[in-house]
Amino acid sequence: MRIVFTIGTSTGGVGTHVHALARDLAAAGHEIGVIGPAATDEHFGFSLLPGVRFGVLELGTGVGPSDAALVRRQRTLLRSFSPQIVHAHGFRAGLITLLTLRTLKTRPKFVLSLHNQASGQGLRGRVETRVETMLARGADLVLGASTDLVDRARELGAQAARFLPAAAPEVTQVSAEAAAAKRAALAEEFDFDPGALIVLAVGRVAEQKNYPMLVRGLARLGEERPATTDSSQSRASSTRLGEENHQGEIVALIAGAADEEVLADVRAQYDAAAAASAIPALHFLGPRDDIAELAAAADIYALTSVWEARALVLQEALISGKAIVATATGGSAELVGDAGILIDHDDDAAFAAAVAELAVDPARRAELGARARARGGELPDESEVAEELAGLYTELVPAQVG
Repeated sequence: MRIVFTIGTSTGGVGTHVHALARDLAAAGHEIGVIGPAATDEHFGFSLLPGVRFGVLELGTGVGPSDAALVRRQRTLLRSFSPQIVHAHGFRAGLITLLTLRTLKTRPKFVLSLHNQASGQGLRGRVETRVETMLARGADLVLGASTDLVDRARELGAQAARFLPAAAPEVTQVSAEAAAAKRAALAEEFDFDPGALIVLAVGRVAEQKNYPMLVRGLARLGEERPATTDSSQSRASSTRLGEENHQGEIVALIAGAADEEVLADVRAQYDAAAAASAIPALHFLGPRDDIAELAAAADIYALTSVWEARALVLQEALISGKAIVATATGGSAELVGDAGILIDHDDDAAFAAAVAELAVDPARRAELGARARARGGELPDESEVAEELAGLYTELVPAQVG
């Protein structure tokens, strides 16, 4: 088959998913094209994949007069690719693709993948709903990365909607020795006890990740200790959970790039909390290329997001066998099941209670880690998802296959 993927600006899960699909479908003998911003290609290397052609389309984030030029550019690119399937990922890529396909005399099949929910309020929310509806009804097939996205597409009138997971990349196995070395290096770098309980969160510092809730939860863990007059001393101090639960220091780490405005707000919230109690230390690591080692060194994996479809980092935590504390939003609950502690959205008290429970109960952490690893072993890998998608394409264009 001749397949073109359209993608907008991405540095995370969506780009990783499309990269895997393009790679594996090209390896299976399909002719693959990818259309998207030059920066997205630079980040993921689509044009370096064997058998994959890349076309630059500078999709921005806002709707405006420049969309007409984008439609013209994409029409030219699609004519050069001559695809049987055009598969757009996300609302922005989907909107431009649908507008472009409406200008073609011979239209390929249009597949739309939804990876996020629309979250606008007021006028913006009404506009987003209109776009959602147009896309759902205009696509030959809508794919949702979580079942709530599939349900939403059906509610809006999609003629066909299916669940297709975004699979986690292969997780690097880290030896116990390497994990211990990473823990020791982190302890030295950030001046904490190597025996401290490490809570790790991985993901861009952005509003969706709701790190303010994580800060509030950490503050609850430190409420039993009086404030110091120096907030920096408070941050550096060892935080205990009370004499009856005396298990040592808790340290939280956040790994990922940052929206600088959001990062400043989270830091300010943390500093204010540190002035009031002996809050556990929180360190922002920035973008990292050693996530597997960080996960192996950590004791608890935390996901505090407002919403996630099927977070790749959560899948990686399952595969790595981490004790997980996650908000039960979007597809997270169906992904984790009983392999972690699920809490309500924005419930800092429940977050603190879960961390406190796991901090004093290594057997419970080990139990959850074993459940996570077992569940992670059942998750489809990238090649299996690509094979499933190829089957869905075949259902759309059966007469043209082979």
